[in-house]
Amino acid sequence: MARSLNVTRRKLLIILTFLFAVWVVINKPGRFGIHRFGFTVYSAIPFPYVDLKIHTNGWPSLREKSHYVAYEEIQDLLKEDPEVIVIGIGYANVVRVDEKILEIRDPRIEVLNTSEAIKRFNELKSRGVKVAAIIHSTC
Repeated sequence: MARSLNVTRRKLLIILTFLFAVWVVINKPGRFGIHRFGFTVYSAIPFPYVDLKIHTNGWPSLREKSHYVAYEEIQDLLKEDPEVIVIGIGYANVVRVDEKILEIRDPRIEVLNTSEAIKRFNELKSRGVKVAAIIHSTC
């Protein structure tokens, strides 16, 4: 009985290890993975119904849920000297961006719907570009 329990535990551990490995392959560290309205995975960490700020060093932080990106909100990202800041304005493009942000020429500011912003962030990151992002996970 004890031996069959150990075999069962071992099989369960193998299955869980396999599933974890698949999860990490799909949701690579330092990149966005699975994303749908209200659910975003970044660096293999699921973030349901929150908005994210991704710093140039790859660390995510939560941003206050808002339909407006204020100039003050990107000040810390600007200090990190990114080449590009990608802003995801929601799946239905509901988020407004402060005009001061849109006037910035260095770094380049790219404002896209969230799905496209996530793709663009991953593309830039894979090319070695120093990129930061603000991602709105809904709307």
